[in-house]
Amino acid sequence: MIENPTAYWETLWAAGRQYRRLTDCETTVLDRQTGPGDGRLALDIGSGDGALARHLASRGFKTTGVDCAPSALALASTGPSSAAVTFCRADIESSQPPPLAERAFAVVTARLVYAFVKDKPAFLSRVRGLLAPGGLFWVVTPLTARVPAHRAPTGITAAEEELLTSGWFAVRATDMDYLRCFALRP
Repeated sequence: MIENPTAYWETLWAAGRQYRRLTDCETTVLDRQTGPGDGRLALDIGSGDGALARHLASRGFKTTGVDCAPSALALASTGPSSAAVTFCRADIESSQPPPLAERAFAVVTARLVYAFVKDKPAFLSRVRGLLAPGGLFWVVTPLTARVPAHRAPTGITAAEEELLTSGWFAVRATDMDYLRCFALRP
């Protein structure tokens, strides 16, 4: 488990590490779940290079991207259409909540983040508190059973999947190669 997320992720982003690019397949499935933004609020947790946050903004969401790595935020803020998104530095697991101006998010996303969360029950509770009634929590994560053994820590186990999906009013899952996309509604 990552003891100091800021130091860990900053080292990788600062070294130029690249992660799986956002795909048209992912955005198509997400767009079906969210519909148009119409000025509603969206929060992208672990926004990295900002691709997902910018996608949400292009769909009409007023989007905030949070990441704990300054180098990721610097990259995100220079990307295309970055003016449509507010990026801020925050560790969502910190005992101090991120500096979010508003808390009734229609959409909260966590793409390639959930497997690395230390206290998953606390994280899920925090996300539920950020969602507007009827909102959507969108999680994209590898499954441990579908990745090579040396990459197992980047995925979630069946027990972690059960924890993620329990307690939601509606759960939809879509598989994409070794990833599973979850659309969770309170």
